[in-house]
Order: sequence, then structure tokens, then C-alpha cells
Amino acid sequence: MIKWDEKYEIGIQSIDNQHKELIRIAEDLSELLTNAIEGDDIYDEMVRIIGELSDYTVYHFKFEENLFELLNYEFKEAHKKEHDKLISEINALDLRAVDEDQVAYGKKILNFLITWVFKHISGTDFKYRDLFLSKGIK
Repeated sequence: MIKWDEKYEIGIQSIDNQHKELIRIAEDLSELLTNAIEGDDIYDEMVRIIGELSDYTVYHFKFEENLFELLNYEFKEAHKKEHDKLISEINALDLRAVDEDQVAYGKKILNFLITWVFKHISGTDFKYRDLFLSKGIK
């Protein structure tokens, strides 16, 4: 089970709420995988959740990147490269492999995404926190 932890809050409610939504979507995938009975066909639901995660990730990244531009964040290019890399990796997921061993491949995707998201929040996102807070971003 994946749960949000307050240690990942950066103190900017709009962004913290978006991060929590990303985790909620990942929790949906985790729950689907946990509750799947061997032989269940969960392909369509997995693809739907992965699509939702991809769409929301793009939305969240655009939100942050718009603020980077607005506030002239000095590390915006490096941060955007991290965003672009994750989007490319999500787009490169081989959904045919999902159908071959749905639960195993789903767990692989889930572990990758959760590791990336928490590492990105606690590392890269915390770097812009002070600037955003000083400019009144809520």
C-alpha cells in the first residue's frame, strides 16, 4: 500500500495537492494489483490507470513549469529535463507486456513510478520551495 507522508509536503498547497493526487492514482494501481486474482484480466483497468497517471503527470508538470517561467526559476531547464525524461519513459511503456503478465508488469511500473515521484519531490521539487513561498505561491 502506498500512502502520502507529510515529510513530502513542500508547503505549497496547490503543488502538495497535485502530488497527493499523483500518489492517489498510484494507490489505485497498487490496489488493483493487490486485489487481482491470478488469471483475472485487469489489462483494460491497468491501461486506464496508467493513462490517467500520464495525463495528470503532464498537467502537474505544466503547472510547475509555468511557475518556473513566471518566477524565472534558475534551475528550470534542469528540472524540466527531469519532467521530460519521465514523460518519455511513461510514453515508452510497452503495454503489450502488460497483457503477457499483467500483475508482474504492473508492479514493475508501479515501483518505478513511486520511486521516481518520491525521489523527485524530496530532491528536485524541494529546491524551488523557498523561491515559490517567497513569491506568495500557494
